[in-house]
Amino acid sequence: MPTTIDLTPTWGEWGNVFFVLAASGDEKTIHPLRRDLAYALSAAEALKSISNTLTIDQRNQMDATLRVEMQKQGFTI
Repeated sequence: MPTTIDLTPTWGEWGNVFFVLAASGDEKTIHPLRRDLAYALSAAEALKSISNTLTIDQRNQMDATLRVEMQKQGFTI
């Protein structure tokens, strides 16, 4: 049975791609990506709105994922 490798970037990796494209000033390239940015920011707000209802284990998983994704973009929290 053939196997495949998932090369889909995480949102942190996508943040790096988006930043590089935005910094390049190439509006034709970045404009179509606006929906992805809107989705990522909306998802962050959705998670923020339920974060107080998460169990301790879920909060720990959320915090660990947040740290990893921020590190991928060059930030330490």
